[in-house]
Amino acid sequence: MHEFIEVKFISTKKGRGAFAKKAIKKDTIIDVAYVVPIPNKEYKKIYKTILYDYCYIWEDPDHMPAFRNAITLSISQFINHSFIPNLKYLYDYENKAIEFSAIRDISEGEELTVNYNGLVDDKSAMWFEVE
Repeated sequence: MHEFIEVKFISTKKGRGAFAKKAIKKDTIIDVAYVVPIPNKEYKKIYKTILYDYCYIWEDPDHMPAFRNAITLSISQFINHSFIPNLKYLYDYENKAIEFSAIRDISEGEELTVNYNGLVDDKSAMWFEVE
């Protein structure tokens, strides 16, 4: 089991989400999600499947242009979007990983969220309806 994250059902529309198993202090790294880069030609097949909802843009300069997306093998897949997130993520291209860390103190039981736009304050429109 994961030290910081538990997955719970939220609603039929939203599905499952990640929640804090215990209080988390600001700047704590809560997960390091290793990625599997997806070749562009295979990504076109994934685009039409449920896996598309779990892909990240992955623009590793050492592997461009052949790989532009990736999927993580981690519980962090269940971290939902918010325009007022409590986590941020950073790409670690060298280790093919995404590091998730707290941007403020988080209470036990609180839903864990990131801004899918990549920057905490980016309010650009999403490809889905934001609740």
